[in-house]
Amino acid sequence: MDTLLHDLRLASRTLVKHPGFTFAAVVTLALGVGVNTAVFSVVDGVMLRPLPYPEPERVVYLVRELPPPYGQSPALNGFKYDYYRRNTTVFEAMALHEPWATEIGEGDVPEEARGLRASAGFFDVNGIQPALGRAFSADEDVPGAAPVVVISDALWRARFGADPGVLGRTIRLGGEAHTIVGVMPADFRFPEAPASTDFVVPYRLDPDIRNLSHVHRGRARLRAGVSREAALAELAAVSARLREDHPEVLGENVPGLRFTDFTAVHVGNIAAALWLLLGTVTFVLLIACANVASLLLARSAARQRELAIRAAIGAGRGRLARQLLTESLLLALIAAGVGLLVGQWTLDLMLALAPGDLPRADEIGLDARVLGFTLGIAVLSGVLFGSAAALQVGRGDLNRELRDAGARSTRGRAGRRVLSSIAAGEVAVAVVLLAGAGLLIASFAELTRADPGFEPDGVYVAQFPRTPDGYTPAQVWSFERQALERIRALPGVTSAAVTSLVPLRGQINMPISVVGRPEASGSVQYRAISSEYFDALRVPMTRGRRFVADDEAAQAAPVVIVNDAFARAAFGDANPLGERVEIGAIGGVERLPGFDDPVREIVGVVADMQELGLGTSPSPTVYVPRAQLTGSVGRLGAFVIRAEAEAGLASSVLGVIREVDPRVPAPEWSSMIDVVGISVAQPRFYTVLLSVFAGLALTLAAIGIYGVVTFTVRQRTDEIGIRSVLGGDPRGVLALVLRQALVPVLIGLGIGLAAALVLTRLLRGLLFGVDAADPATLGAAALSLLAVAFVAIWIPARRAARVDPLIALRNE
Repeated sequence: MDTLLHDLRLASRTLVKHPGFTFAAVVTLALGVGVNTAVFSVVDGVMLRPLPYPEPERVVYLVRELPPPYGQSPALNGFKYDYYRRNTTVFEAMALHEPWATEIGEGDVPEEARGLRASAGFFDVNGIQPALGRAFSADEDVPGAAPVVVISDALWRARFGADPGVLGRTIRLGGEAHTIVGVMPADFRFPEAPASTDFVVPYRLDPDIRNLSHVHRGRARLRAGVSREAALAELAAVSARLREDHPEVLGENVPGLRFTDFTAVHVGNIAAALWLLLGTVTFVLLIACANVASLLLARSAARQRELAIRAAIGAGRGRLARQLLTESLLLALIAAGVGLLVGQWTLDLMLALAPGDLPRADEIGLDARVLGFTLGIAVLSGVLFGSAAALQVGRGDLNRELRDAGARSTRGRAGRRVLSSIAAGEVAVAVVLLAGAGLLIASFAELTRADPGFEPDGVYVAQFPRTPDGYTPAQVWSFERQALERIRALPGVTSAAVTSLVPLRGQINMPISVVGRPEASGSVQYRAISSEYFDALRVPMTRGRRFVADDEAAQAAPVVIVNDAFARAAFGDANPLGERVEIGAIGGVERLPGFDDPVREIVGVVADMQELGLGTSPSPTVYVPRAQLTGSVGRLGAFVIRAEAEAGLASSVLGVIREVDPRVPAPEWSSMIDVVGISVAQPRFYTVLLSVFAGLALTLAAIGIYGVVTFTVRQRTDEIGIRSVLGGDPRGVLALVLRQALVPVLIGLGIGLAAALVLTRLLRGLLFGVDAADPATLGAAALSLLAVAFVAIWIPARRAARVDPLIALRNE
């Protein structure tokens, strides 16, 4: 311990005596540590941190696998849930859940609240129980049961003053009085919910519902000791038995039940981007370590006299190496402290740029896990760059070191070779990062230029956060029709319509059959729209007609408009007009409950729109009149309004809504330009960040190259001076330094380009309209780095060409 304290005191005095060196090393390493801290905190919060449940690895998400581009989707209706729950043995508990936004109030002005509908097994699956009272029972989770509720700790404190006698009291949710049976723990969190969870109420789902419904989200807790492989095998067997026993529920073309984890369901494509960013900042840290290693090597050359004297009085090579490592670790720990500040600033930037649907964003922060990570990489970095200098200790001849300690030339060749190798490595890493950033920038540029299939300029969207409780499909259309008539009459409005889903804001999948063409059955995107919808978005018809007022009249003939993608897929080159389709069924299997949709005649074909996202292939899509909605599809759509100006339009539309029905909540207002921008928020997020980190890597690499060349010039000052005395041309000296300094740069450039050709293949899933081996982008990355490196070399090279010959004579 005394030896360690002595080493620390000596290291502290050494660092204080050389403030310039200490400042440069700390800042360089702090940048590398800081960006790693920030990116790791996001990766940890979104993907690595265990879910806030006991034994979270046993919680799985029940899904079904649909064909591309739809992927995974919720899987269970009432009958399926009951069937799987009764016939599987691998789960300790199963549950259904879905968000429920409603109004909450007890005779006063209703307020907005967000909670969950969940089946009775919800609390068992999550491994939590109310802190006060109890969870609802299976008897309370059946149709017709008395309504009960478990409220959140925050709601309990806000509305009931944390009264322990709250059990048995009632609270109105959606206009219905619910008896409070429990209060959730204060630390209860539901990461899958986009907002705070104020309450949980029983689903009361009818187990006899065998139709598709809007299928529900399911989860389960695996029994202890049951492997995932065994559980999946049993689910496959139960699905096969269900398909055989109840083909009306699980037809041949309908996927059975599977399960997956949180990341696959909720993180999606952003997982690849986050791992990419973490790999990027790891490279940045390596460059920072290389720079600090270069500084230490250069400084150890200047300390040869000190080290030689210490060796002469008995300090062994191991003792000297340990002292240098102690200095390195102390530097790293100081840099870790500064890096936390850099990390917090970088994290703030990342969260500001992050897409709004980033999962578990509220769990991201510099907590103990992140602090441990920061300390770990700082210590590892200290050992990494400190070893470069420590390994050079004691390798020379002691007498020669003492004799030549005052000279500049020392044993420089080996040191210069090490530094040149470090510089080449920095260049190689920087080229890879620049190439990756260039590809993403080019891809994002192509994405923003992609044609969405509609004209967003001048279009505004009013999206309702929820539908008033108890609204029927007839009430939905009655409200929408009256509101549209008044909105169309507003000054400056040229057209207005309503749609069940705005383009680029998600998907609604429907099974479909083409009458007389069973081979054309499949899945489509489904939109229920009013007339003027295609006028508002300025989407042209390619065949047939738009919807007209007659299609919205009572007893109107059932009609449908399809897009070009569906027409091509279902009919090829044949004319689809007059053909008939059946929506909501595949060969009569899996109908929506109450969705007794008639067979519809195709009256028009519309040009393709990018419904699911810019840069995706147009999805087969069908459009039906809003007035012809049937069954349980009774949710308010979104108003799509084309107007000459936005000024005052939002307040005017809100006034119309209040006039028609004051129970309808205020809509969320946005422009279609904003919708398009939000749809590319995720690629913008990782493109900007990777570009920033690549720029940081380029800067650090340039500083490293400058430092290596400067050190080399200082080591060779005597040689350069003698050349000048003997008649050497300054231009020759300049050319010599440039030539020798560019060699490691060109070597690193070649290695980096070769590595980029391999590593950029990892970006293929994130690119649009750009090949991962795009020669223009790779060439631009190489030329950019070469230009920056040349500037970094030119400055000390010119200084070398101007060396005063008297310096050499004085040193000799």
